[in-house]
Amino acid sequence: MGANGHPCLSRGRAVRLHWGIGASGWCRYGRLVKHAHESIAHAPPPAGSPPTLAWTRIFASDALPEGERYRCWRDADIAGYAKRFDTRPVEPFAVTMDRIDLGPLSVGGSQFSAQEWSRERSNIVADGCDHIVVNVRHRGAARGDMAGRIVAAPAGSIVLADMAQIGRHASEASVTSGFALPRAVAEQMLPSVRSLHGHVVAPEQAALLVSHMAMIRQHADRLPASSGPLLARTIVDLLTMAVCASVGGVPADGGQHERGLRHQLCAAIEQHLGSPSLNTVRLSRMIGVSRSTLYRLLQDEGGVQAYIRTRRLARVATALRDGDRDTIAALAERWGFCDAAYLGRAFREVYGLTPGDYRALHGIPRP
Repeated sequence: MGANGHPCLSRGRAVRLHWGIGASGWCRYGRLVKHAHESIAHAPPPAGSPPTLAWTRIFASDALPEGERYRCWRDADIAGYAKRFDTRPVEPFAVTMDRIDLGPLSVGGSQFSAQEWSRERSNIVADGCDHIVVNVRHRGAARGDMAGRIVAAPAGSIVLADMAQIGRHASEASVTSGFALPRAVAEQMLPSVRSLHGHVVAPEQAALLVSHMAMIRQHADRLPASSGPLLARTIVDLLTMAVCASVGGVPADGGQHERGLRHQLCAAIEQHLGSPSLNTVRLSRMIGVSRSTLYRLLQDEGGVQAYIRTRRLARVATALRDGDRDTIAALAERWGFCDAAYLGRAFREVYGLTPGDYRALHGIPRP
């Protein structure tokens, strides 16, 4: 599960992410990590041929003194990784991490020794990441508790993790690949995204994506760089089919109309999120469905109003982290809250801090 991958994406774009790995950085022993940031060696393409896809070595511990490997990896804080997870090796530590850029999707591949992983509320507040991580387990099982869901993921399975929710798991020595999807993208293609935290796609349903990821690992360097977006699209399509099959055994195109309505609803909510008059009556008219249908589409998120409130709070949190200098009252008005006091209560309920304290936590001075 989380023992391999890298969890958050840069703004608006999916980055490498298996369940638990970052992507770049050096430790004080960086001079010994010979392979870091180097393309993995393959036979060069013939002169004059178009550029090909290539895996890049992000971090390798093999050249480091054994007693320093774990500390060096943590100190490197790869893509802010040390902030996102607390970890504890359960055997001599070793890691290799690679990535490949497919254009719209960045995919990671890693080998990790056995390790325990946890993402607590403090980690969530610190990094603000709410993407959906897809962990493809080629070798090594993982077991844990993902926000109350007991998870047992064998080799050959796929695990989904919602970075906005807590989770703890122990992973055997493993080989994994994976990626992360922005929540808005995941909600367009997957059913009931929030309820998928800790969901395991069994090996028989995951087989197509697992084998496809393995083939990309072995043969991507033989493909032109221009084929990256097509490979990314295939990965996303195979994930959608695997998840849909695992949650009900329905055909891959079953429920397509319902998913389309949900996508339309979520897009309408995002477009009008700052409007105080955004409610089920208005959305019902915009989408052309009944209010009971609207509720069903977002039932797993607590209903339409709960979803709107969650998305508004997420926008406020982003503004506070990014250094927005508006007052809390101005942010409340911008994102449809009746006043600063109500925003403060709602924000503290979800994030555990007042908006002002959350802003200060991220090093932003009060306006």
